[in-house]
Formats: sequence, structure tokens, C-alpha cells
Amino acid sequence: MPKNNFPTRGPIIIGTNDIKRSKEFYIAVFGITIEREDPAYISAHLTDGTHIELEADSPERFPNWVKHNVGTYKNSEFFVPDIQTFIELVLKHGGRVVVPPVARSWGGFGAEITDPDGNIMPISQK
Repeated sequence: MPKNNFPTRGPIIIGTNDIKRSKEFYIAVFGITIEREDPAYISAHLTDGTHIELEADSPERFPNWVKHNVGTYKNSEFFVPDIQTFIELVLKHGGRVVVPPVARSWGGFGAEITDPDGNIMPISQK
């Protein structure tokens, strides 16, 4: 029996309706490095090593997969050194700003953006 049975972090799964468009967006905006690519799946890493998976619907998915995974809120915060420059890149590549940059009462400076599929992600300036 293992010493502990606590979970470890797995990949951040980002659902998409268009794997090619998502691939282009995440390469240009998030700087991902692709490690594996299939017709409905991309395994990649951010520059800090964070594992990201871009996934489109396929016959192997459970019912209502798209409803629960595409265009939904992703509860993983991403940090950038310059939020204004990052937002310009998001807009240039088909994303949107949902909440413009704002000072947070607990400290920090953050915004919420979407990718071209409408997946919402919090972004903070570090």
C-alpha cells in the first residue's frame, strides 16, 4: 500500500470545437510546446512545464462532453509579466476579454479572457 494516496496535479484540459484553430491560438498566445498530436487531441506543455491538453469531441468521449468542456470556465489561473501585452495577443489571435484588467482587493492585478472557443481563464500580472 502506498505511503499516501493524495492526488497530484494532472493536465489542464481545454475543450475545443476546432483542434487546428486551438493549436494555432495556444502556440501563439500561450507558447505551448506540442508533445503529442492526434486528430482530436494535443498534449503540450507551457514554458514552465505545466501540462495542457487540447481536446475535441470524439466517439470515445462521454455523453455531453462538449457541453461540459467547451466554452466553460477553467479554474486554473495563468500568470503573465505584462497583462496588457498579453491581452493584445489574445485579441489578435481570436480570443476575447471578458473582464478587463482590474486591481484585486486581495492584491494583484487580473483579468479574464477567452480562447476562440469561449473557454474562460483568469489571467494575472505577476
